Amino acid sequence: MKVRADAPLEMLGPLGCGIQTGAGAVLNALKVGAGSSFAAFGGGTVGLSGVMAAVVAGATTIIAVDVVAERLELAMELGATHIINSHEEEPVVAIQRITGKGVDFSLESTGRADVVRAAVEALRPRGTCGIVGASKPGTTFELDMNDVMQNCKVLRGIVEGDSIPDIFIPQLVDLYLQGRFPMDKLMRFYPFEEINQAAKDSERGKTIKPIIRIGH
Repeated sequence: MKVRADAPLEMLGPLGCGIQTGAGAVLNALKVGAGSSFAAFGGGTVGLSGVMAAVVAGATTIIAVDVVAERLELAMELGATHIINSHEEEPVVAIQRITGKGVDFSLESTGRADVVRAAVEALRPRGTCGIVGASKPGTTFELDMNDVMQNCKVLRGIVEGDSIPDIFIPQLVDLYLQGRFPMDKLMRFYPFEEINQAAKDSERGKTIKPIIRIGH
């Protein structure tokens, strides 16, 4: 796809998958609106892109949930208003405390069945949860049917953020160059000789989106 001439090409690779997925889920699929509340379950590339997109959308309560302290600190830098370490407190209880009624929108990016359930339970009545996390084939999850039915909750799957890449990726580039979508904070560059270190840093959650430079 074509991008503007001043686009930083070395940074655009991650837009094709994780960043487009998280941001598109918020802006294209869930259509998070100004003044709404949003919770990202998972603080990797997808979840943190969702946080940045929620800021762009004008959400006023933006909650990031993860187990890695460094990712939660980064979420605050990116615009989250609240963070929850699910190793230290129960996310649904914490979200209810923060919002009083649950969030308007939640995004699940871990692919874990227990996290999907929590993301649905954390919704307010008539709230919507989007699932973007990849899981093993055949993975199932359980929900409280009365909670979903009586509170009119919506659960939907989202692939690549419901995006049309030729349209959406140039929009994200514009937002980045306007200083409104700081995706560079997710990235760290490594020379090819440090490819193994890049993989280790990614596995440990130290680096969100490692990018290998060849020939530098």
